[in-house]
Amino acid sequence: MRISQKGIDLIKKFEGIRLTAYVCPAGVLTIGYGHTGPDVQPGMRITEEEAERLLWADTESAQQTVSSFVSVKLNQNEYDALVSFTFNVGPTAFVNSTMLRLLNHGADRKVVAGEFGRWVKAGSDEVIPGLVRRREEEKKLFLEKVKHPLLAKSLLAKRDTWLKRHPVDSSTLKAEEKLFVPKGSAWQWTEIRMYAGEAHQRVLLEKQPEVEWWFFPDHWKIINDTETQETPPKTDGEIKLVVPYFSQRDNKKDPMRTCFSSSCAMLLAALDPDAIDTDDEYISEVYKYGDTTSASAQLDTLKHFGVDAKFVQNASWDTIEQQLKRGIPVPMGILHKGPVSNPVGGGHWICCVGVTADRQKLWVHDPFGDLDLIGGSYVSTDGKYRLYSKKNLGPRFLVEGPKSGWVILAS
Repeated sequence: MRISQKGIDLIKKFEGIRLTAYVCPAGVLTIGYGHTGPDVQPGMRITEEEAERLLWADTESAQQTVSSFVSVKLNQNEYDALVSFTFNVGPTAFVNSTMLRLLNHGADRKVVAGEFGRWVKAGSDEVIPGLVRRREEEKKLFLEKVKHPLLAKSLLAKRDTWLKRHPVDSSTLKAEEKLFVPKGSAWQWTEIRMYAGEAHQRVLLEKQPEVEWWFFPDHWKIINDTETQETPPKTDGEIKLVVPYFSQRDNKKDPMRTCFSSSCAMLLAALDPDAIDTDDEYISEVYKYGDTTSASAQLDTLKHFGVDAKFVQNASWDTIEQQLKRGIPVPMGILHKGPVSNPVGGGHWICCVGVTADRQKLWVHDPFGDLDLIGGSYVSTDGKYRLYSKKNLGPRFLVEGPKSGWVILAS
């Protein structure tokens, strides 16, 4: 397990930042979030991004201590809180603490969390207000329940605030929004948010046996969203990375549950062609770190193969394109079941490998096959270099808003 961005942000909140090297009260040259070492020179200046990179590296000792000495299973929030605590009090203090003994002996988590409040003094009997606040934040994070990626019920609840699931009475429509509908037609109005280009548009969805159409009343044009099964030639401005394709369907273990692993295996194979030959080789390592649905297990496995990565829950289309421009594929979490007007499901992972020149469609490797984005079912088992439109992938990827996508970003 690795510390998450939430854990890093907690440490940053209490460490404070100095972008110019200074001499701390102990007489040591320091910079950034308390970083010291031979690399810190008098007059040295760094950026906030460099300071955060140094902090990630400086937490390694605390992370190794927590990982090595905690013998019970931790969730991500518990791990982050303990790393923040250990980073502050020091590895020796944590290893010899009552907190660790209680944790390893299976004490109730609330009992363990009560130990945070004992560490609020600095070498004397005087209580330090800053440490009180830090311990309270660490305790709060330690006890906070983890919302598993793509399974959080809150996502479904929040979606109700921006998605009308039922037909809208025609009497509520403006004159310019009404169309002549022949008797017997099975048309209904649905309001959704589109996050690729024009947002918050009212659209009319007509579902026919062979093809589904999106009507945009604002422009009175019809777009057929049926994707070609052929791989079109590359055009100027298009990004289409060379990435090995792995299908989850033939995986030796849990083929129906390994979309996350297969997608990350494609990322690894693109960055290091010699690392693995199949996704089964990658998956065998994943289970050493946790379940195949666990983001932390994926990050630990990628780290095992020499790839530094992070799990991000606030990605946008720009986030993905920035990675593609660097030549790095992007595993993406989506809701793959149900119609585009009401996407549901326990979650699915695909690997984005490119974008068209007009930036309206993504090239993806879908480990389960070719997904019908509108209907929410698979039309083929061949998921290699499929074109998925942002228009209909948006509601499945950006579930809570324009910057709410879940991705794995490798560096």
